[in-house]
Amino acid sequence: MRGLDLTWAGGEHSFLLTIELLRALQDKCDAGPPLVLKRLSANLWTVDDVIQPIRLGLEGGGMDKEEARRLVKKHVEDEPLQLSVMTAQAVMMAALYGMEDDPVGESEAGEAKPGRRRSRAKNGASPASTPGPAFSAATSAE
Repeated sequence: MRGLDLTWAGGEHSFLLTIELLRALQDKCDAGPPLVLKRLSANLWTVDDVIQPIRLGLEGGGMDKEEARRLVKKHVEDEPLQLSVMTAQAVMMAALYGMEDDPVGESEAGEAKPGRRRSRAKNGASPASTPGPAFSAATSAE
């Protein structure tokens, strides 16, 4: 499982929610991970929907528990919570949908992207529909 590297709280930090940490998040938020993400996305979040993905994600990314708690206290709990919603959402999306190795627009010119269908324009048919990327951001190499 790959983590998510974000510039957050004045530095580069790794976030990773393993299955064990997703279970802990589920217990603390009294909701499954998809519902937590839905509440964050719909701006119907609870306090723990914002705090827990960030704190647990930092721990999963390798940070000491006490350091993670200290950073979350300073940069999430002691600030307006709305400012941390997008960070919590990004951590949840990475855990649930994974990360793309090749963000949109970053492949070499003329290089076909894996999983993409070619246009059927030669026979007049419309191009095949392809799903968009679930989420793009920097990923850790480990």
